Amino acid sequence: MKGTMIAAATALLFVTGLASAEENLRGRTIGSACFGCHGAGSDSGAAIPPIIVGAPAQFIEDSLKAFREDSRPSTIMGRIAKGYTDEDIAAVAQYFSTLGGN
Repeated sequence: MKGTMIAAATALLFVTGLASAEENLRGRTIGSACFGCHGAGSDSGAAIPPIIVGAPAQFIEDSLKAFREDSRPSTIMGRIAKGYTDEDIAAVAQYFSTLGGN
C-alpha cells in the first residue's frame, strides 16, 4: 500500500511538472513576439509602454482580455489578443510575471 501511494505521488509530481513545462513553453512561445514592442526589461527603452517583463500576471491577463473583448482601446493589441484563448493568455501572463525586470 505504501509503495502504491509513493508511486502515485511520484506520478502526480511528474505530470504536474510536465504541465508546468508545457505552459511555460506556451507562454514563452507566445511572449517572444511581445519583446519587439514592449522590450526585454525595464531599461530596454521599449517603444510602446507598458514594460511587461516582471509585471503582475493578473495585470497582463486582465489587459489582454480587455483588448480581446474591445473594452480597452488599442491600435494593434485588440487584433493581436483576439487570436488568443484564455489558456494562451494565462500562459503568457504567467511567463512575463516570472521574468525579472532590470
